[in-house]
Amino acid sequence: MQTEQTAPAGAARQANRTALSEGPVVRGLAVATAPLAMALVVMFGIQLAEAWLTGLLGPHALAAMGFVIPIVMTVMSFGIGLGAGATAVVARALGAGEAAERLSLHALLLAAAVALGLALSCAIGAEHLLHWLGAEGETRLLALGYLQVWLLGAVPLLTGMVALGIARAAGDMRFGGSALAGAGILGFLLDWPLAFGLPGVVPGLGLPGLAAAAGLAWTAMLLASLHRLRQLGLLTVDGTLLGGFAASTRRVLRVGLPAAGTNAIIPIANGLFTAMLAVQGSAAVAGFGLGSRVESLALTALFALSAVTNPFAAQNAGAGRLDRLQAGMRAAMGFCLAYGLAVALPLVVAAPWVAMLFTDDPAVAGSTALYLRILPWGYGAIGAIAVASAAFNGLERPMSAVVISLVRTFVLGVPLAWIGGRIGGEAGTFAGLLIGNLGAGALAAAWLLRATAREKVLVAA
Repeated sequence: MQTEQTAPAGAARQANRTALSEGPVVRGLAVATAPLAMALVVMFGIQLAEAWLTGLLGPHALAAMGFVIPIVMTVMSFGIGLGAGATAVVARALGAGEAAERLSLHALLLAAAVALGLALSCAIGAEHLLHWLGAEGETRLLALGYLQVWLLGAVPLLTGMVALGIARAAGDMRFGGSALAGAGILGFLLDWPLAFGLPGVVPGLGLPGLAAAAGLAWTAMLLASLHRLRQLGLLTVDGTLLGGFAASTRRVLRVGLPAAGTNAIIPIANGLFTAMLAVQGSAAVAGFGLGSRVESLALTALFALSAVTNPFAAQNAGAGRLDRLQAGMRAAMGFCLAYGLAVALPLVVAAPWVAMLFTDDPAVAGSTALYLRILPWGYGAIGAIAVASAAFNGLERPMSAVVISLVRTFVLGVPLAWIGGRIGGEAGTFAGLLIGNLGAGALAAAWLLRATAREKVLVAA
């Protein structure tokens, strides 16, 4: 029971929260997903525009970004994982009617500490990582310059990702969408002056300028997110700052570490794919990087749905509404299949024209178009994997998500891509990736739907 002195403030703050365990299931998921989807469209659209800007810096810059992406995504996976852990435990606490203020604060402190450690480690080992990936010569120097600046923004990025996850745990999807879109727009506005310079005002930094613009945008996103969490009543500094920190950390890491591992597996695998493609030339690596960015934009609705699935599953499990959970997961899987096909058909047809929007290098354009002719047929499966992983994290069963990711990458994806590459070169590598995605997607959908039908297992979770 709330004390009388805090009831008015608490009531005002809770009015800003949204209960995902009430109301029509499908409509609730759609309403919660829409603002995030629109924000991701803006964010990934800006990433594509930045890919175009990178192309203006030359083919070596595009290839450098292809080598940087696996490292960047590995670091970001820890933010995604910790955000998933924070979202799950805070949403479950709110669904069960518990206080979550100090839990939220400790999750943010944990994220900042992890981000600092990762940034320092990557900065020390950056040259070795790029050499292992196959980057050489000018491409390697450009990739190193970008990475060294990008790592300076790792702390605000990862901490901000966790802050947005906590806001989603309270059902506030609109702010998360606005913050992501705002950070993307701010970063893009800073891209040109920092990368290319303004005569007599700012010297152009080249590729590192794009990294600097991103870091400044993430800092602004973090500050706005902390302010919003204060409004939601999900931060507190009353009493001892670190009181109960160990207990909070254990709760977050119980989901966060496996979730981080799940998300880290994908960029690690992408690093292996990059190394496989590097033997076929820098154009293949650049095409893989550009194709991945187009893919991110195409999958925005599915990524947004997976971001909503975590707090939806956690709140409903915490409130004991397993009927809503089952209905929501069935609807989510159906949407993944329909959306994946609807996006794949036009993208496959338009692949050559899409590729030429971002580069005038025939080899890079050809590799990008090849990627976009093959991989989109697995978009529905990628959505199923993302939704299932998020749902299992929300149910505090993160090892299920880890198994799905391991199967997708190391049991299916990497071996099939290697075999495909040996048989059919670049096209065979992409075909192997597609088959791995389809197989893992079928497994993820079947596993989640079966698990949500077993109420005793979910209650135990």
